Amino acid sequence: MSKYLDQKSPRLAGSEKEFAGHTMAIKSPLKAAAVVASIALLLLSFAAIDSTRKGYLVWFARIPSAAISINGKPAKGWLHGTRDGQTMFFTRADSDKPVTYDLIFTSGEKNFVVACGTWVAPQLPFIAVGDVNPPCFFVGGHGGRNLNKGERFVSFVTDDGARLEADW
Repeated sequence: MSKYLDQKSPRLAGSEKEFAGHTMAIKSPLKAAAVVASIALLLLSFAAIDSTRKGYLVWFARIPSAAISINGKPAKGWLHGTRDGQTMFFTRADSDKPVTYDLIFTSGEKNFVVACGTWVAPQLPFIAVGDVNPPCFFVGGHGGRNLNKGERFVSFVTDDGARLEADW
């Protein structure tokens, strides 16, 4: 099989592989797949950490205690926010098709409500958003007005006139 393998060893019927002149046994294909998956996960984790550190990737955490109301009445929905609180995804789920709004807070008086079109923020605890292709940036355009934010609340009026609020 190879010039490095001992000709006296009868066990080399496919259960061992040669790597850099050394023979190593592959016990099972499942174990090999687990090793490959672990290495891939480790590489992806390093890439995500590096992208986050450089600012290319932003993480949104779901605010589990957020109470959503529409026109003053409790409604289904969820809220995700960045650690600095400058951007939030507000999702209303009071109809068959949930709708997500991207709320952007600036240091000045000008805040923005952007409709996310067909994209809906998932109900996951964390969402990673890259700077190359953010989900709402060019999709929906203007989505509302009168965006206000306090220490533990956010409110705005949608283009169709509904007042959306979240307290947490």
